[in-house]
Amino acid sequence: MIHTRKSFRRIPTALFVLCTIPSSICFTNAPLPIQLSLCGTRPYAILQWQAVTTSNDVDLEDLASSLNTALDAAKKELIRTCNVRVGPSGVDRLGLIATTDIKKGDLLLNMPHDERWELTAATARNVVFKDVLDKDYDGWTGETGLVALQLLNEVARASGSGLEQPTRPVPIQEFMNAWIHALPTSMDHPLLWSESDQEVLQSSSNTKIYRVLDDIEEDATWLVEKIFDKDRTKFPETINLNGEDLPCFSLDGYRWAMAIVQSRSIFVDGSLRLVPLMDMCNHDDTAKEIQGGTMGAFGTTKGCELTATRPYKAGEEVFCSYGPKSAADYLLEHGFCPPQSWKTAVSEITLEIDPEDRFYDDKLDILEFETYDQAPMDPLQSFDVISAPGRDGEPDPAMIQFARLRQLGGLDAFMLESLFRKEVWGFMALPVSETNELAVVNAISEACESALEELNQCPEGGREVCTKLRESEKKALKRTLEFMLREKEALDLKEYYQERRLKDLGLDSDWSPEDDIIDPDLSYGQTRAPGGADYDW
Repeated sequence: MIHTRKSFRRIPTALFVLCTIPSSICFTNAPLPIQLSLCGTRPYAILQWQAVTTSNDVDLEDLASSLNTALDAAKKELIRTCNVRVGPSGVDRLGLIATTDIKKGDLLLNMPHDERWELTAATARNVVFKDVLDKDYDGWTGETGLVALQLLNEVARASGSGLEQPTRPVPIQEFMNAWIHALPTSMDHPLLWSESDQEVLQSSSNTKIYRVLDDIEEDATWLVEKIFDKDRTKFPETINLNGEDLPCFSLDGYRWAMAIVQSRSIFVDGSLRLVPLMDMCNHDDTAKEIQGGTMGAFGTTKGCELTATRPYKAGEEVFCSYGPKSAADYLLEHGFCPPQSWKTAVSEITLEIDPEDRFYDDKLDILEFETYDQAPMDPLQSFDVISAPGRDGEPDPAMIQFARLRQLGGLDAFMLESLFRKEVWGFMALPVSETNELAVVNAISEACESALEELNQCPEGGREVCTKLRESEKKALKRTLEFMLREKEALDLKEYYQERRLKDLGLDSDWSPEDDIIDPDLSYGQTRAPGGADYDW
């Protein structure tokens, strides 16, 4: 079923009092007794953690060997072309290693789409949790959350519980089990950072991590209460993997699964996919993204493929690109920021149509039905602002278009009449009036100034990457603000709707009586003189 968001306010980390815990201890997802007290008017919590001893001595060679052995047994069904093996990486734990010399443009690996091993939202909803989740279930975490649910089920299956869906031949199931064992149980990912580091990150970027954390908590809380707690045999709260007790169908487990899915999934052929083996490929800025392709004897089978963008020697680690993203997106999704992501400074501002706007319903109607042929737009929109070499800070045209509709009113409100309903969104692509354009410039400038003020209020400390991210976003906001100030000085030079309309009607020049006289021998209203036709009989 559809569940609704409750109002939620995250308690700042500075208000938490925590005990010191040895590094050899990890936390379970057991319910935490929270004692609330008051310090002035601000609450703080004393958390009592239940801990279990774990072993962090994981042999990467053994994990890679087990996964490769399982891969060999299932390769006939899993793979069409494979010039790689799993091995220890010089970048991050495990990676893909070339098994032969590779030329630029060669196919490194391709795998057909198949619900037996690909983790997708469709498989999670329609196969794995078909009889568990209501067909109308719509979590805040969207497709990513559904894939994370399926991942948790694979973790449970690897430990002997969970739902036995999708059904698989033994070799494929053993491959999936080996893949699960090879996944990291702990990561340096923002979703798994300490509360204090998350608080600094929240204040270091306008792409807010608390939004994601709140969505995860909302969904996990609902799932635990409505589904997991009702059958802990199928949905164990903790499992033992590699001799380590780990959270599974719980808030901690769901957060870990979300971190795995965000950092390892790809978007191919219209769907978010977590593809075992493909996900082992590490990032390089100069490499190519994993893409969709066709394979098989007749070239009609769709799947994912990894292609080399440079030569590789046998035994050398091969790479892919995780795509063109901002530094904030890389950090929030993958837990790191590659060099390329810093070359373009990106921040985010949000604009919303005021619910108290006199014309709110009219504008909402336009956004819902007259904007695009695809999905309707919400009255709350976030837009990227960019500072990059060779760019002058000009904002996204879609943001300007939305802002013009947002500020539409006064003498320009006639455009909201039903007569123009199907055209008004197109009108917003060009300046409407000097009054409207001034309001747009001021609104975007105020949004940039507000975002800068928030970044300037970031608490002390935190990770170095947060400081770098904060400075990058400030640069993007300042660049956009400078552009808008220049626009403000040039408002009188723009052509507005009235001038464009008059020009379309041919009424943009001074009138003279001679303009209405076609032939001086004609009377008013005549187009030709009697007998003046020139017929060729």
